[in-house]
Amino acid sequence: MLDITWELHTVYEVSNAELIAHVDVSRLLARDYWLILSTPTAGTDQAAIDAHVEKHIAWLLGLEREDVLFVSGPLLSGPGVGPGSGVTVLRAADEEAARHIAAGDPFVLAGLRTFEVHRWRLNEGSVSVRMSLGTGTYDWR
Repeated sequence: MLDITWELHTVYEVSNAELIAHVDVSRLLARDYWLILSTPTAGTDQAAIDAHVEKHIAWLLGLEREDVLFVSGPLLSGPGVGPGSGVTVLRAADEEAARHIAAGDPFVLAGLRTFEVHRWRLNEGSVSVRMSLGTGTYDWR
């Protein structure tokens, strides 16, 4: 019979130094993207966002079809977060190209938000998607 307590104790006894010694940083993904941090302008309310959200989503879906959009979504909490706050990660050749793409956001064009552009390196993480071919459904993890 397996002594689970002993197994857990053994794992617990592994030091951070031992774990770090086994990390091969050359295997990190090290893929660069452009992170767009969007902030609502003063006076932007949910009604203003709602009035432009269909154009905004259509714009994002166009970027997705063009393989420019990696991920995007609203910020729901945190310092300074309000209607129109969000993060978008783009595939672009350089900062100028990323800035040009972000400037085309219907929320930006309507004066509802401003943005900052950050070069962002994706190193680690995981994505799992289970897709059912029979039902056309998926489970995102």
